[in-house]
Amino acid sequence: MNLFIVLVLSIISILFLLVGTLIVFSTHNSKKVMIFSVSLGFVVLLLLGIIHLIPDAYEFFSEKLSVIMSIIFLCFFTFLGFIVILVFDLLSGHHHEDETHHKDHFEHISIITCIFLVIHNFIEGMTLYSSVLLNYETAVILTLGIGLHNIPLGFTLSSTFNKVFSKSKTILYIILIGFSYLFGALLAYKFNDVLMNTIVLGIALSFTFGMVLYIAIFEFLPLIRESKEYKVRNMGFILGFILMFLTLFL
Repeated sequence: MNLFIVLVLSIISILFLLVGTLIVFSTHNSKKVMIFSVSLGFVVLLLLGIIHLIPDAYEFFSEKLSVIMSIIFLCFFTFLGFIVILVFDLLSGHHHEDETHHKDHFEHISIITCIFLVIHNFIEGMTLYSSVLLNYETAVILTLGIGLHNIPLGFTLSSTFNKVFSKSKTILYIILIGFSYLFGALLAYKFNDVLMNTIVLGIALSFTFGMVLYIAIFEFLPLIRESKEYKVRNMGFILGFILMFLTLFL
């Protein structure tokens, strides 16, 4: 019964991702929409890390470690996540100079963002499963919070995907990424004692934050700096702040 509820809530989370996708398709993915989505995504990713990932990771670590060790673990695995993506970037032969409008640059952004989202969704899926075990009301509220920040994430991811893939493939990939919620919940159900360990969850969240920092600084920020659409960019920033502020109340 609990797994069925998690399945339903995971599907709801996927639908929120698809809302962002439909917005992109309805606006024909113009240049202004692309700048707006990247600006919004930049704010959402950074605030997602600052508001959710860092505090949650520290809370997990502090359950079994001292304050000093919790901070050391948090910093180390954040740095490790950043370095892993940096190494992946270098090994892939990707360079950032003069690429901001090239197809391969958007494909690269899509790949790295997918890696981040899958790991992030796995963790949220495990959290969702644990919240269902706690009580259904908490699980529903958590799902709404997840869904709220999934809209801009779906918006941004679909914008970059739609530069290199067809609409049908974009929708398919968004759905597959969304189902990582369910896979995370299934793993939590199957390997509850190992994966729901607070140290493991803290490491995963810290590692994910390192990935978020890399995406925001080296992928999104160059695109934003190159843009001359200042009003559109600022609108993206403002909406990103508003959406992430609302997640504080869910």
